[in-house]
Amino acid sequence: MTTMMKKSKLITKAWKQISSKIAKHRFAEKPHIPHDVPKGHLVVYVGKEEESYKRFVIKITLLHDPTIRALLDQSKDEAYDDFTSGDSKLCIPCDETLFLEVLRCASPR
Repeated sequence: MTTMMKKSKLITKAWKQISSKIAKHRFAEKPHIPHDVPKGHLVVYVGKEEESYKRFVIKITLLHDPTIRALLDQSKDEAYDDFTSGDSKLCIPCDETLFLEVLRCASPR
């Protein structure tokens, strides 16, 4: 066996070991899903100021509702460059009363 073939096999073996370790590490880090969020739901934080955000658990299907989408679009379009906070929380900067009214009127799916 030539020296190049030996080096190639060693490199391939090392690559497989590294890839395996990376894959194991990725699967070990499952995203944190709060225990009080049922399957098919997500958490949304609503409020004008970050300190006063109120947490809501809503059905994912509500994201298809035009009114909810408009709120999300407005959140992006306003002075909020990123409508998720640094913690990757979905935040809607609007009045809580307005949000509750939107939820009440949103079409159920």
